[in-house]
Parts: sequence; structure tokens; C-alpha cells
Amino acid sequence: MSERRIGRALARLAASDAVLRLDGAGPDYGVFTKSDRRRRALLRLHADEVRSLEADGVIERHEDEALVLSPAGLARVARENAAPGEAFVTQHLAIVSRDVVDSDGALRKVRGVDSEAPMRRLAALRGLKGEPWLSQAELSAAGKLRSDWSVGELGLVRGSDWLAPPMGTTRGPGNAQESAMARRCDARRRLADALARLADPLRRVVERVCLYEEGLETLERSEGWPARSAKLALKLGLAQLAADF
Repeated sequence: MSERRIGRALARLAASDAVLRLDGAGPDYGVFTKSDRRRRALLRLHADEVRSLEADGVIERHEDEALVLSPAGLARVARENAAPGEAFVTQHLAIVSRDVVDSDGALRKVRGVDSEAPMRRLAALRGLKGEPWLSQAELSAAGKLRSDWSVGELGLVRGSDWLAPPMGTTRGPGNAQESAMARRCDARRRLADALARLADPLRRVVERVCLYEEGLETLERSEGWPARSAKLALKLGLAQLAADF
């Protein structure tokens, strides 16, 4: 079993609109783009390799007996392509390099979470004629949700922080922790109120795509929905939120 060839095939499945199918009469499989299945396979995998990947939950059956990456498969590809020390984080969040100025005035590069990546992916969605799928109002609604979600999750800890300064009874530095907690509570309340206004199917789509960054096809498979239905549900959910904001 060639790990290098398998890794290249999984990377193709993760980075493009591609599926695994039987290559001709079989028994081996090929990686084909969905847009043109008549073309020669981009890569090939042996049948035993495909069976092993499916048994491990890396790939799963989709339409017309095609095989696609599962959520576990996407996480595996992210781990394998991550920089040293970033394998776990990269499974869930995009990591980028940024130029920063340190305390001595020197310019250096640091690695950190790309907080704008989810909004770029939403803005890149297109309709049948290539037009933006989401309006600016709908993108703004998604941005507000993500902002409240990020603030609500920021700094949450388990148990007590014994190193924190004691709470003050007046406004000032000693009360900073209390103010931060109030901001988190307000953000979580706004997020819960906004999502509660959506019907359950729309809420699940908006949460999983906008907050947890799941792919539309992955969501359709887990929900048992027809192809491209999640894209429509996402637009309907964000349009309702945009009207309410």
C-alpha cells in the first residue's frame, strides 16, 4: 500500500470537486472530477486501498456509488498537511502567517488563526450564472453571528482562575474580568436569540456552515438531503436573519 499515493489522492478529494469511482470495469478506482467523468482518472487507487480507507471511515459512499471524503477524512488531510505543532488546530481552523512588529520594532512573521477564512468561503459561493449566491445583507448577518459566537467562546475556562486578581467593587482594572464575562454573556444571548428565530432545519445549516465551518456537501450527506439543497437552505436562513437584524 503506497501511503504517498493515497495521500495525494485524498488531497485531490479535499481540494477539488472530485470523487472516487471504479476506473472502467474495475477493480481499481480512479479520482475523477464531477464536472467531467469521461476524462482519464487524475489518480488511481487499488481496490484493497479503497476498502481499507472506507473501513477506517476516511471515505464514504455518496451519490451513484461514488466515494468522497468523510469529515474524518478531511481532518486527516488537514493533519497531514499541517505545519509542525499545528496538526490539531488545523483540523478545525485555517492557519496563516502574518507580519507583526515586536516590542523592539523588528518585523517578524507569526502563525495564527485566519479569522476571515469562513467569511471568504461564504462570499465565494456562486449561483448558476456565476453571480454571488449571498447578498451583502446575508453576508453581514453571517458576520454578526460569527462575531457573537467568537466573543462568546473566547476565554471560557473550566474551574477557577487562581492567578486572576480579585474582583473589585468599583469600575477599574480589577473589574476587567467581570466586564469581559459580561460581554461574553451578552454575545451568547444575542447568538441564541438569533438562532432561535429560525426553523430547526435552517438553524442547523446556519450553525454548521457559518459557525462550525462544515462543507455544504458534508452537511447534505449527514442530513440525507438532495444535492445543492443545503446551499438553498443556507441562503433562506441568512435572508431571514438579515431581515430580523
